[in-house]
Amino acid sequence: MAHPKTAPRSGSAIQIKKDTFGMGNSENKLQENWGWFLALGIGLMIGGACALFAPFLVSLAIEYVVGIVFAVGGVVMLFQVFTTKDGWNARLIYSILGGFNLFAGLLLMFRPLEGLVALTLVLIVAIFVNGLVRIAVGVMARPDEGSGWVIFVGCLSVLASGYLLAMYPEVSVMLLGIVAGVSLIGEGAGYVRFAYGLKNDVSVAV
Repeated sequence: MAHPKTAPRSGSAIQIKKDTFGMGNSENKLQENWGWFLALGIGLMIGGACALFAPFLVSLAIEYVVGIVFAVGGVVMLFQVFTTKDGWNARLIYSILGGFNLFAGLLLMFRPLEGLVALTLVLIVAIFVNGLVRIAVGVMARPDEGSGWVIFVGCLSVLASGYLLAMYPEVSVMLLGIVAGVSLIGEGAGYVRFAYGLKNDVSVAV
């Protein structure tokens, strides 16, 4: 004869594990490995500092990597000219884009000074456009809190692009390396903050 299931006693609580979906375990693993994030942040900051001390070499390295990416993309597009089943219009577009990308990639790899001048001009234009976008976003966000800061940062970007354009093309040999160094230091500082947040059980964004 089957015994009926015993009903829970009055006042008893059913315990639910906190990490039912494994989220608790994931957080614990992150906290246990906070030292690795700290080491990553310090390493990025050191790399950024080294880039600032040798901006020309870093600029050449960045240029060479970009050249490889352009060249490979150009070869892939030219290969699609013979493999695509689209019409002649698509093949013509692949031919033009592929030839341009391949030429740009080879120029960046084998004519480094000319490539640096071109990439620097693109970067200056990007800084200028980024500043205009920030100003527009800040103006549309007014009078929300922080909109003035966004406008201020946008104005700084526009002024910086104007200064860099006035220094062009002499600034070409260093600008890419300096930007890379500053970016690495910023990323490293974010990971250091994240690591200390994990150590102290405080939610911190990278």
